[in-house]
Amino acid sequence: MRMDFIRENCACLLTDRITRRYFSGCDVAEGFLLLFHGKRVFFTDARYFYAAKNAVLNAECKLYTGEDCIKEELDLNAVRTLYIDYDTTTLTEYAKYKKFGAEIKDCGAALKNLRLVKNDGEIGNIARACKIIESAFYAVLPLIKKGVTEKQIKAAIENEVLKSGGEGTSFDVIVAFGENSAVPHHVTGDTALTENMPVLIDCGCKYNGYCSDLTRTAFYGKPSAKFLDVYDAVKRANEKAEREITPDMPLKQADAVAREYLKSRGYGEKFTHSLGHGVGLEIHESPYLSPKGKGVLPVGAAFTVEPGVYMDGEFGVRIEDTAVMTANGVKRLFGDGKELIIL
Repeated sequence: MRMDFIRENCACLLTDRITRRYFSGCDVAEGFLLLFHGKRVFFTDARYFYAAKNAVLNAECKLYTGEDCIKEELDLNAVRTLYIDYDTTTLTEYAKYKKFGAEIKDCGAALKNLRLVKNDGEIGNIARACKIIESAFYAVLPLIKKGVTEKQIKAAIENEVLKSGGEGTSFDVIVAFGENSAVPHHVTGDTALTENMPVLIDCGCKYNGYCSDLTRTAFYGKPSAKFLDVYDAVKRANEKAEREITPDMPLKQADAVAREYLKSRGYGEKFTHSLGHGVGLEIHESPYLSPKGKGVLPVGAAFTVEPGVYMDGEFGVRIEDTAVMTANGVKRLFGDGKELIIL
């Protein structure tokens, strides 16, 4: 977690909750984290102070009584350059920070690059979150029977996550029956399951703040030849990507591995989103494996591989794994198979 640009007479002010947690290990709703050359100071108000004091790592915890206490800390350390994250700073906040008297510089890109590569502890947390959500998904499968609603399955998954040691879901669980599965971000509703319906479930959970993301497509009844062909194409695209994506591959090229295969099967136009996104303390973070992706996929990055094909008004198929890039290639963090589940 090095911030090499923080030298003598420099500091970095972090206000975003996720970034504060990344550097301090402390997750409270309100606070400021100041990173200096050689030390860290965590400010929070009286509502959270004692919780933060016991949770914060490698930082001194101080009571926040107003903006003056931050300025005093900056003055005490003779700070002439203050780094902030422009991506998470409002214009009003920027105007306040200017009054501290230091030169303001942006460190947003440096923060993204730092969080892009996960350490062993982070990967362990993501892997545990993957085990929990995989277990929850398969525990719920026996409940998927005629007459059950999307919302009921969603509630069952949420309950299983908590029973299995997860902190909760990492995003709003998607359960899509029938033609609803053709909508990539379907809002789970009251649709009841009937014979010969696809079942698409997109779910994830958190463990120690770190996220997992899993999508599986099953079928209740007897699938059509068309559905089976689409499922086969998506499955092979998923496997091809996980087999052929290599360390430091350009993100655009990684996306193209699956996209070009689906084009060869006649489904290119039906793959309407990117191949994947980074996973960490946020469910969507860098890197982004997309046709417009910038940069490369480094060793240590955690990300999803989620090709999908969506036949409007009929059905959709998506298979999504959370994975880590290793020196030897993509390491999938789920242990199940990818054959079509017939319910």
